[in-house]
Amino acid sequence: MKVTERPYHERIRAKETIPYYEAWLGDEELAHLRDVIENRWVSEGPKTAEFERRIAEVWGVRHAVAVANCTAGLIMSLKALGIGEGDEVIAPAFTFIATINAIRLAGATPVLVDVDARTFNIDPGQVEAAITPRTRAIVPVHLFGQPADMERVIAIAGAHGLPVVEDAAQGVGVRFLNRCVGSFGDCGCLSFFADKSITTGEGGVVLTDSDELATEIQYWKNDGRLERGVYVHYRIGYNFRVTDLQMAVGLGQLDKLDAIVERKRANEALYKRYLAGLEQVEFPYDDPRAVRVPHRVNILVDDPQGLVDALAAEGIGCRRFFHPVHLQPCYEGDFAGPFPNAERAYQRGVSLPSSPLLTGEQVAHVCEKIRGYYRRAR
Repeated sequence: MKVTERPYHERIRAKETIPYYEAWLGDEELAHLRDVIENRWVSEGPKTAEFERRIAEVWGVRHAVAVANCTAGLIMSLKALGIGEGDEVIAPAFTFIATINAIRLAGATPVLVDVDARTFNIDPGQVEAAITPRTRAIVPVHLFGQPADMERVIAIAGAHGLPVVEDAAQGVGVRFLNRCVGSFGDCGCLSFFADKSITTGEGGVVLTDSDELATEIQYWKNDGRLERGVYVHYRIGYNFRVTDLQMAVGLGQLDKLDAIVERKRANEALYKRYLAGLEQVEFPYDDPRAVRVPHRVNILVDDPQGLVDALAAEGIGCRRFFHPVHLQPCYEGDFAGPFPNAERAYQRGVSLPSSPLLTGEQVAHVCEKIRGYYRRAR
């Protein structure tokens, strides 16, 4: 299956009347930003420390290290674990490409396995089959707010003595077996990009219970030192720091995290209600062991591009699913496959508007347009 995509300028449509995603920002964030501006400390400082403390508390881990973005967090987590050239890291074939890029950028070799047909997350059975003497880590992804089967992943990793680095970029607020995703592995990486459940515009966090790994991450993110304003560098590191301006926004977002999660889950329930009985539309599997927070409200259809085009013409923001990694032009020929479940997910998936700011009337409008599309297609 060859991947093709029109240039961005050819895909621009009229302004979306119902946006694909819109962050919930307001007075809470402004109050924290005002503190930063009035105190004149805009680089990484007290707001960052407060944000890290609160994240660690909510996720139930010892350490939360704020970093430039989730991709940087994944790279540094692998490097902190001593993973690099000659090492293999197992990851899913269906994910946002940053997961696999991070493995490559850490110097290791990604080994792709197919995903579970129901959850679109890494298939633990295929993980076990892919382990070789060169395997040094497993990177499960909690895609679209659906948790990976961490019970099986952790059991397999433990049996083989392998560390786990969770890509929980899309897993903010998600729980599995009553535990926050991102807190199962040796490291867990969160994203606060603009379309995540909480946002700092850009930014991320590395979660860990290990004092040693937390220290290593600090070295890697801070030019090889533990403190700023000190010009003795014990390692070669990156500059993957954040700013208090970002973290001020993050603190405002944390103040309403529960409300954001509640609204996102409620909107998905409305979609299911309004589309009930429409045989052309299927909703993805909902794991009963999980509390899922829809990063996107996803549906599965047999003609995703036709539906996306029809909704876009109505001013409704929507997207196709990610291209499987093995079909990305930058990885052409690198992975043999087959990965039928990854390809099937792409061939059927559509992501609908999922902002916590969506109203019930907007959800009803989107669903009526979907029903209208299939009435006309008969």
